[in-house]
Amino acid sequence: MGIQKALNKALECVVTCVYVGHLPFAPGTYASALACIAVYLVPSLFGDVFFVTGLVLFSVVCVGFFEYEGTDPGYIVIDEVAGMCVTMAAHRITLVNTIAGFLLFRFFDILKPFPIRQAERLKGAFGVVADDVVAGLFASIILVILGRVL
Repeated sequence: MGIQKALNKALECVVTCVYVGHLPFAPGTYASALACIAVYLVPSLFGDVFFVTGLVLFSVVCVGFFEYEGTDPGYIVIDEVAGMCVTMAAHRITLVNTIAGFLLFRFFDILKPFPIRQAERLKGAFGVVADDVVAGLFASIILVILGRVL
């Protein structure tokens, strides 16, 4: 096996979040749920703005080096994990907040209202990750508003 092929196999493990992306039907939802579990169990890490920023950059780099076909294959789910972490970064991590964040993130990630769809149109790895980051930002803003109102 050549070095490039071995690197791509290792990157596949990362960008599919240990092959969660290969699960049938809605792999992005599975990956988002996995991120919720990580955020809830280790909030000091996955809820930290600096760690999440690094995770977003790491996601872009990994997707950028990974060889894939198409513009945003459904099996690449590291972007959903990053987006879910963006949703919860700097929020108080409670079960209710985490569930609300999950529902809001999936809502925005699936419907892709303006400007989320436009972010998805960016070239390469930036487009793969950007729409989920923007969806995470939208979900985070709504989570703040809900926290103030309720």
